[in-house]
Amino acid sequence: MTVIGETATVGNDVSILHGVTLGGTGKELGDRHPKVQHGVIFKDCATVLGNIPVGTGAVVMAKAIVNKPVPPLAIMSGVPAKVVKTRELSRDAFHDDLEEHLAFKYLDEWKELLHDEEEAASSADAAIKSAK
Repeated sequence: MTVIGETATVGNDVSILHGVTLGGTGKELGDRHPKVQHGVIFKDCATVLGNIPVGTGAVVMAKAIVNKPVPPLAIMSGVPAKVVKTRELSRDAFHDDLEEHLAFKYLDEWKELLHDEEEAASSADAAIKSAK
């Protein structure tokens, strides 16, 4: 059984497999459930708790329990879930029916997002080096 909390939002092209929970922690009032962006995949029995964002293109692996914000394109696994790697952005990396439609729709957008994040990180590194 899949459970999606009252204040959760789910973007376009999100795949939710068997037993997924998008729930609250029980400690918050009002807006208390996850905010899921487009192209996310939740594998079997994945759990996301609290009013936290799940970034575009992220994958939450089976039985992972997420209680912290999920960056875009991250692959989350474990209890508590941690980023184990970032999605590969090549057409070959989207190998099954569940993911193949995402490659055609979002691949260019995600590559641009990843490029922008890398540029921001290198700019921050350069600023730190010049400050020394």
